[in-house]
Amino acid sequence: MLSPENAVWAADQFIQYYSQFNRIDDYLRFVKRSRLSNAAGKLFGPEDDIFSNFDIHPNDMKFSIHEVDTSPKPKSKYNQDLYSEILNLTASNAIEEAIPGRTMKWIVTEDTTDKIIGVVRFGSPTINSKPRNEYFGEVLPLCVINKEFVMGFNIVPVQPFGYNYLGGKLLALLASSNELKRQFDAKYGTDLHYFETTSLYGTTKGVSMYDGLKPYIRHIGDTESKFLPLFHDDYFREMFWWFNNNANGGERLISADKSSKKLKIQVKMISIIIKSLQDTSKLHEFKQCIEHAKSLTEKKRYYISEFGYEPEDVIAWWKVKASKRYEKLKSEDRLRTELELWELGKDLEIIR
Repeated sequence: MLSPENAVWAADQFIQYYSQFNRIDDYLRFVKRSRLSNAAGKLFGPEDDIFSNFDIHPNDMKFSIHEVDTSPKPKSKYNQDLYSEILNLTASNAIEEAIPGRTMKWIVTEDTTDKIIGVVRFGSPTINSKPRNEYFGEVLPLCVINKEFVMGFNIVPVQPFGYNYLGGKLLALLASSNELKRQFDAKYGTDLHYFETTSLYGTTKGVSMYDGLKPYIRHIGDTESKFLPLFHDDYFREMFWWFNNNANGGERLISADKSSKKLKIQVKMISIIIKSLQDTSKLHEFKQCIEHAKSLTEKKRYYISEFGYEPEDVIAWWKVKASKRYEKLKSEDRLRTELELWELGKDLEIIR
């Protein structure tokens, strides 16, 4: 329990934090800018490794997939540090580095220029998914989900390769090809049958970069999402230790060995505030704040693929689409030629 004064103070911290956001992309941009402002400046970055030759026609491109070397002493130049730098410079959402469970990461390059055109991260699928349940007509056993499904989490083209050449579609197609199945099965002993992914920004936008990829990838429904976007970084840590000291006698709210600790800790904070608030008007305001925060997370468009094709198959299919896109942009003088990287003071267009 908290004292009445502390309960009001803690409730106000939640209210002040979540009242800043009207949509989920407001929250994601806020966290992204916060991390940029706290990031240490580097004299040299990976900009020279990013694709920037926009005179090349899609028909003249060749591609390679590089599994990221995540070992403590990597031997490959396609290592965790390079992957993280590219992803954080390109993605408009805040990236969580320490993800539990199975994982595999790719860096994809265009070989005539030897430049990076995007990154991908794969991992364990969600345990429960409404579109998946409806598609298969049942809730699949966890053993089947873990053995036969893989999720694409970060499918991020560098920009403006993504804009000029439909780069996000290319990465998604490669991510759901037999190349992933071979690599993931060999690493984890799975027998993958299905690749799945969701649109990052839910249904805020009517379309996603995963649309228009039939027969390879299909949209089969929207997820049910209503969870609390979490406090980020130092803000979370400050609130965590404040609650430990003021509501739990210096003991941790949640044991360190629990999974999904951050989510469980924040749920515990909310529970303590509700039980401790004696001011009914503040309690009502606090509950409204929490409902507003949950409403920020919305249904996400869910996509599925069943493998069965090689990278060269989808590259050939993509070249037809990308050529039309590239030629149209060039004829209309709308081709983008400057690298679009997240830096402090910049506010880039949301990347799907």
